Amino acid sequence: MCGIEIPEKVDNGISSCYINREEFLCQLFPERHMKKYFVWILVFFSPLLLYGQSIPDFFSLGALPLLKDSKLIQISSNDTSGGNADFVPLAVGEIKTLADIEGAGIITRIWITVGADDKYFLRRLLLRMYWDGEKEASIQCPLGDFFGNGYQYTHWLSLPLGMSSGGYYCYFPMPFSDGARIEVVNETGKKVNSFYYQIDYQKLDNLGDGTIGRFHAQWRREHRTQRGQNYLILDAEGTGQYVGTILSMQGYREKDISYLEGDEMVYVDGETVPSIRGTGTEDYFTSGWYFNRGIYSAPLHGLIQKDDTLHSRVVAYRFHFGDQIPFRDKLRFTIEHGHGNQELVDFSSVAFWYQREPHKQFGPIPPPPQRIPLRVAVPEECIEAESLIPTADTFKGTLSTQKMTDYGVDWSGDEQLRYASAERGGYFTLNVSVREPDMYTVGVYVTKDTSFGKAEIWIGGKKVAEYDAFSAETVPGGLITCEPVRVLDPTVAVTFKVVGKNRVSAGYHLGIDALALTPHRNFVRKWYILGPFPNPGDWNVRSGLRTVYTPEERIDFKKPYRDKDHKEIYWIPWTSSSDGFVNFNDALKPHDMAVGYALTYLYVPQNRNVNMYLGTDDGVRLWVNGSLLHDTMMIRGASPDQDTVGIHLQKGWNTILLKVENNIGGWGFYCRIPDPRSEMVVSPNKKRLQ
Repeated sequence: MCGIEIPEKVDNGISSCYINREEFLCQLFPERHMKKYFVWILVFFSPLLLYGQSIPDFFSLGALPLLKDSKLIQISSNDTSGGNADFVPLAVGEIKTLADIEGAGIITRIWITVGADDKYFLRRLLLRMYWDGEKEASIQCPLGDFFGNGYQYTHWLSLPLGMSSGGYYCYFPMPFSDGARIEVVNETGKKVNSFYYQIDYQKLDNLGDGTIGRFHAQWRREHRTQRGQNYLILDAEGTGQYVGTILSMQGYREKDISYLEGDEMVYVDGETVPSIRGTGTEDYFTSGWYFNRGIYSAPLHGLIQKDDTLHSRVVAYRFHFGDQIPFRDKLRFTIEHGHGNQELVDFSSVAFWYQREPHKQFGPIPPPPQRIPLRVAVPEECIEAESLIPTADTFKGTLSTQKMTDYGVDWSGDEQLRYASAERGGYFTLNVSVREPDMYTVGVYVTKDTSFGKAEIWIGGKKVAEYDAFSAETVPGGLITCEPVRVLDPTVAVTFKVVGKNRVSAGYHLGIDALALTPHRNFVRKWYILGPFPNPGDWNVRSGLRTVYTPEERIDFKKPYRDKDHKEIYWIPWTSSSDGFVNFNDALKPHDMAVGYALTYLYVPQNRNVNMYLGTDDGVRLWVNGSLLHDTMMIRGASPDQDTVGIHLQKGWNTILLKVENNIGGWGFYCRIPDPRSEMVVSPNKKRLQ
């Protein structure tokens, strides 16, 4: 067999334009003057064009009339007995060879669908592919992630990969010169009843002279990304080109996908400064504004999943066709998790690339429990329950630290506190330090297990929660939220009482992962607000925050002030939203490149030193009784408790004046002061309830 020569004039079959063969090849490969190459091109989003030395053109729509001198062979799960059982079962732990091909060829299509009882089979079925007799796999990836479905069974479409109404497909060309082997490993712990597949390849006499790269795909995961360190998608060695990314992301805070502020940084051939540096995660995936229009499928990029509520999950893909990233020696593809790697995220990725063999060994893939998706995201500011064992009190039981890596990645620190008891009526008390006196909501991240009992949680002599910790398997039990409690001492004692067990439970044990003490935020909600005033400058440098405007010199509710457009404005009464946010955008217009003020009064029955907690979008200044106590300039979105400011309140009424500046977009603030004894009075009119 021989390959098809590239004709002198090539009609791409779509755009009705012609490409001179010699000019085309010289532009693509100026250092070479060969007439046949194995390259990807994309023309007006038309189908993929593949030219190869000794490889017929199988992927160009315009080349379909050109007759092929090859043989298409399909390997499948067809029932060769003539029945309709067109699938193969996978026994527990079985390594099933799907295809073992001899000679040269190119795989042009893979289709798979699976019937499995295990709810995490997408991560616990492992796909491997080997080329040319190699011992180390060139593709090593959980089945679901390879097809963009690491989290859940989701329909999506792209040119080379997707899941179309129940069937996974792949059209990435996979060339080989001396055999190919594809296998799937069942690591679900259960029998997979039905695994359907089709593998199509074009059989060739030979592949060529070794200039054609082999297809590779590698899965990686960091279930808790490292502060200050980029997430590594690929670290490749050899000669090749990078052609695609699927990135699955899950944050550790509900309703927060600010990790998308991270930029990709690609280091080619040993660069110390990346030659490719992006502007944001969604920008890399050719989208914008945190994917604000939701999921979509484009030929080369798209959004497979977006859940910016409970799970804070995003799954996106991009394939580099025409903008593939060549490398001669090595390539490091990295991406930040949030701006400056500030966000804690569960990242998992699949990198797709071609290269000459040998490739850098992948190393062992994490065991099945460490691959399943994050089910419960425990925030990093929580208190590890096992760290409280040294000061704990126990009755009718013992406390120990238990490693939890065999059950998933959900346990913070990969460990939990385990309470072992042989009977009901036992208890243990954890003594938890608090930052300051306040009203707190105590949250407890628990474990459920086959031998766990029923429990009550007590604080200050009061039952604040109860739960049943039994489960048919060991799983993270999620967050148990207790009733709010008033804490006046430096520590709070949290007692867990075993009051019984489920009738099928094997014991009275308990498991506690972490505790979260959340202040019962007493937001300052009643204000007078005024603005907008000018904020001269640009995105990065603005002077309005530190420009003295009239409200800093006098407070007058009757006389007008002049805003940024020289119009008369007055102080207006304003109440924050129910979550405590004072949204300047709702009242002060125009709001871009502007400064606004907020004023209120705070009554206390005696002198005291307290903390004030602020969260602002963007920079902020704070005056208490005329003294400037806080001055910070930044660009950020507002969330509660971003800044802590120690303030002195004098007996009687105290004046609180805030100045918040804005560049563009969101504008406003949160403000709260702990009041554990409910003694403070907030009033913009200095009115006290009698």
